[in-house]
Amino acid sequence: MSEPPSSAARARHGTDRSPGNLLLLVPLLMLVTPLWNHDEPRLFGLPMFYWSQFLFVPLGVVCVGLVVRAANRRERAATGSAADGTERKN
Repeated sequence: MSEPPSSAARARHGTDRSPGNLLLLVPLLMLVTPLWNHDEPRLFGLPMFYWSQFLFVPLGVVCVGLVVRAANRRERAATGSAADGTERKN
């Protein structure tokens, strides 16, 4: 049997199966229009469909930002530990 690849090997090949990547599914909820296709409740005169779509824009930005930040941390940790056991200072 073969060993699972180390985090440094994953960083080189570009595969990352972190559970945090599931946050990328949150912005896709805006595409499930039957959940949001309602007239009530209204916010500032806008039907629910419109204001919920506006709400998903910053929510999507936050989710993607969190995933990118976590991926950058994992990549820095993998490259730092792979470089002869020494950490780089930024």
